[in-house]
Amino acid sequence: MKTLRIILADDQLLVRAGVRALLESLPGHEVIAECADGNQAIAEVRRQKPDITVLDIAMPGPSGIEVTKTIRQFDQATRILILSSIDRHEVIEQAMAAGANGYLLKDFLLAELQLAVQTVSDNGCFLSPRVQETLNQPQPDGDHAGSTVLTVRQTEILRLVASGKTTKEIARDLEISPKTVEFHRAQLMERIGVHDVTGLTRYAMQYGLIT
Repeated sequence: MKTLRIILADDQLLVRAGVRALLESLPGHEVIAECADGNQAIAEVRRQKPDITVLDIAMPGPSGIEVTKTIRQFDQATRILILSSIDRHEVIEQAMAAGANGYLLKDFLLAELQLAVQTVSDNGCFLSPRVQETLNQPQPDGDHAGSTVLTVRQTEILRLVASGKTTKEIARDLEISPKTVEFHRAQLMERIGVHDVTGLTRYAMQYGLIT
């Protein structure tokens, strides 16, 4: 039986350790790399060409959705399974539209994880039962606006602001000036239609940029 080579990306060490232990308890499953952020996940997929990539959505750097989009630009073969605690309709749709092959919620049982991995490895699409229920629910008009209206830089700054970083810390992390951070933050507030950091944080949580 062919061994499934898996890359696991989640910024929480305990989550990675637990999921890795579960995956490697299954016959023919090997986790070949663990990643703590989106950029590392992209680099490891490019380098190792895994059979399956398991991605969290809310990670430092590019989100799981952005990582999926990037991977699909250079790799159509790896099967991508989103593993997240977020069950919002628009976030699930964005992940699947980006090129994910499955969406598994973090409250899974071992049997469900095994089924999810097997389904996507067999070129199928796996959705947790609660995810299927969410997608089948009617959505009000305008519910799909989402964070796709934002540029990559705006999304980076939104995530950092919502994570509690100061202007100086964001400027240092992104290697830009504090005034540039303030400019982008003002643009974000205008585009999203909020007036304070609390509003930005609520928006980031709503669209899966932070947990």
